[in-house]
Amino acid sequence: MNLEQEIIYLIEDNNDLIEYTQNKIIILHSMLRDGIYELVKESKEGENEAKEFIRAAIRKALKLKDSDIIVLKKDHIFIKVFNEVKRNKVSSSEAKTIAGRFNGIDKSEFDDFYDEYFSKEESKSFFDFIVKEFVEIYFINKKIDNNTYEKNVFGYIQDLIIKQLISEFDYCIEFLKGFSGYIFRIHFNEVFESIAEFILNEISISNDYMIDFLKYYSLNVVIINGNKYTVPSLENDKGLKWNVISMLSIVKVYTRTRTFILKLQKDIHRLDEQILKLYKNDLTPVEFNNLYKQEKNKLSNKLQKEGKVLAELLDAVQRTENRNNKDNIRKKIEKVKEDIVVIKKAIENLSAKEISRKTIEMYIKLEREMETMLRELKAQEKILSQNKESYMSIKKSLVKALISKKQRI
Repeated sequence: MNLEQEIIYLIEDNNDLIEYTQNKIIILHSMLRDGIYELVKESKEGENEAKEFIRAAIRKALKLKDSDIIVLKKDHIFIKVFNEVKRNKVSSSEAKTIAGRFNGIDKSEFDDFYDEYFSKEESKSFFDFIVKEFVEIYFINKKIDNNTYEKNVFGYIQDLIIKQLISEFDYCIEFLKGFSGYIFRIHFNEVFESIAEFILNEISISNDYMIDFLKYYSLNVVIINGNKYTVPSLENDKGLKWNVISMLSIVKVYTRTRTFILKLQKDIHRLDEQILKLYKNDLTPVEFNNLYKQEKNKLSNKLQKEGKVLAELLDAVQRTENRNNKDNIRKKIEKVKEDIVVIKKAIENLSAKEISRKTIEMYIKLEREMETMLRELKAQEKILSQNKESYMSIKKSLVKALISKKQRI
């Protein structure tokens, strides 16, 4: 029996681990998913080849159409059943209109698919990658101008989303074209907020290309091929207009302070881990030794008392003439001496368990460093807070400009 047939039989024999939902989603639960992966693991296929192999076997086992999408996740596998016949065909003239939104597919087709695929962490990771790719390709490498940006930015981003979706999902281009538009709309603001963050960070380190790119939004009017256009401006909700010069000082202070705070927080975390390693029984080295000192003090006091008792007994044995009394006192003396030996041994054991002076000094040094860092963090957070309102106003104004286009007068 070949591997594909083994997977098909495994799926057929475990129908109770397959869930058919009303929203055209089929879920292969974790036990079945793990069983499939275990079979493939034994075949020693490469990761990408294994994924394609699994998809092909699932498609045969469940008699899926080519348009149905199989998504392999860490804890389960799910399938989006997609009827391409129901898709409204979109003409080239409608491609960028409301009629062409989602590639002619009804929004309801995407709702459950999105909920099933994208957790909060996954969507953040996905769009962090998209923004990184956009910035890398079009700002860092190609250094596109404002006119190219305005004409193509939405298309560039959607193409990157489609490309990434195809690399992660089963290949169904019509569905993924529509789905790319769907998720782009959901995450539209955060995408452009991330792009704005990148631009502001770059001008804070005096990137000439990005500074020139931003200067465009202060031009008010441009003439292209003899036509006049009003340019999107960096204006906030209250009508305050920003320009590169007025932005620079605030952005530099805010960005550098935020970067320094992040470094401080990492250093504080690292230092905290070092300090925690010096703890013993959930106590600081100082607290731990203080407990032992208290115990040693109690034993020392007890030792003093036993010493006094011994001295009195030794004196008594000298003064007593009666033989029987002497023997009794001598027995008491031996008992006290034994007790004294036990107490001294206990004190020695406690001393041996005490944390070394070197470790105590290291702990005190690290604690002082921590106090210094925490004071510095508080001071930097105050600076950040003082500049936050202006920075957020700049960022919001820039996002508005980045999603706007020049208008012909």
